[in-house]
Amino acid sequence: TLSVIKNYLSKRLLLENQSVQEDIRAIKNFREETDKMRNEIYELRTSAKIFQQSKCTVCQSALDLPAVHFLCNHSFHQRCLGENERECPVCTPTNRKILDIKRSLAENASQHDQFFKQLEGTSDGFAIVSEYFGRGIFNPAPPAISSPQIQRLPQEMLSSPPLNRTYG
Repeated sequence: TLSVIKNYLSKRLLLENQSVQEDIRAIKNFREETDKMRNEIYELRTSAKIFQQSKCTVCQSALDLPAVHFLCNHSFHQRCLGENERECPVCTPTNRKILDIKRSLAENASQHDQFFKQLEGTSDGFAIVSEYFGRGIFNPAPPAISSPQIQRLPQEMLSSPPLNRTYG
């Protein structure tokens, strides 16, 4: 029976080690992506953006004046854009989902009473604590972005306002 337990523990430790290695790879990838995004944001804030789109995203015709260009690299004739000139119509649904998720996480982070009730009513307190850590309940304020030039990122970047309007 000792050999059975030894085999079980060996397999379990191997699986846990593989899981840890996968998590380390994921963390490395997320850090690289975050660094790329920070650099891109810094570049957007400090240098000019050149728009090279030659076709309207909606009608696929050659862009002529007046045209509206967004940070997401979508460009439109003003007539194809319609009334909503402040947000890219292609990216708006995705951006709204992200904002809704962010808003939901912020609301859940302030539910301290629910956290303590769940913590008292469970046998696995660590799982509850780790879940709430992920939700941000223990964060007193949102984390600051390291570059001082990038202080008001989320709302401005997610709404992707038009950068350049050209009129004939």
